[in-house]
Amino acid sequence: MKTVSSLTAFVTLVFLVPISFANVTPFQPRSLKTNLFPSGYTYTSGFTTASGVSASGISPVSLSDSDLNVIKVTSGVTHNVVSQNGKTAWEAVYPKGSYNPSGTPKGGFGFYLGGSDKFQTAVQGGAKQVMFGYSVMFQNGFQWNMGGKLPGGFGGIGDSAFACSGGRQTDREECFDLRLMWRSNGEGELYAYLPLTSTNAKALSTAGPETVLNSDYGYSVGRGSWTFPAGQWVTVAERIKMSDPYQANGEIQVWFNGNSVINVKGLEFRNTTESLIQGMHFQTFFGGSTSDWASPINQKAWFADVSGAVIS
Repeated sequence: MKTVSSLTAFVTLVFLVPISFANVTPFQPRSLKTNLFPSGYTYTSGFTTASGVSASGISPVSLSDSDLNVIKVTSGVTHNVVSQNGKTAWEAVYPKGSYNPSGTPKGGFGFYLGGSDKFQTAVQGGAKQVMFGYSVMFQNGFQWNMGGKLPGGFGGIGDSAFACSGGRQTDREECFDLRLMWRSNGEGELYAYLPLTSTNAKALSTAGPETVLNSDYGYSVGRGSWTFPAGQWVTVAERIKMSDPYQANGEIQVWFNGNSVINVKGLEFRNTTESLIQGMHFQTFFGGSTSDWASPINQKAWFADVSGAVIS
């Protein structure tokens, strides 16, 4: 893996990919099962909290910290289990003025989720490719401001995999964090912390309609590839395919309501087989690290149908 020692030269590079919106096919409705577990793959060691979803290789689990092997829960915030519009969900509360996990007041929630026991055993054993998924609903009239974080996959070498966020610069070749974000007006994106290599920068820059490479923080990948609505459930899925050590053959793909919206290939995840997929960084908050990102009002979002599986 060739590391770019002077990647701060990128600091903020914006890549705009021309698209013709007249030719964009509207997102078509699909089943919840297909939204969480896109077709074309064989799944094993899988789990889902989604009611009524039955698929080969997928086992039902409850939406609980114990069944999903939740660890490292952020203090001062809650993720209470509630019933919301027909789903059992974790509730995120964003008080007015909240931003960043270390800000005051605190908002959202954050923890690491290993998945079911069977799934966790599979990824600890070196599973190379996985699918994660969940449904999210923002309250009616949600005020997006400048943006905020949403859950996604993570991994790396042992405990170095944790805290691969917040502008981390050290040991970036030992971790990866692939959360999602909403931006202004609900625009969606992949917010990627990956090893700082020229190969990764080049591959990620191809994701349209807009990508911002900021080596001080995560890469804003494919901004505007979809739009989150307020007041209704939508589903996202994320496929992570690990690269071989020192090889640029890793992949990240994102689906929104069953439609592929981001698909990046040719990525470098690791330079050792000790670096593994570890689960989901299940985190949400407004921000950004400054108060101009803060939630403008008291508001909520809900997360349900938490799912994952190894792709064999």
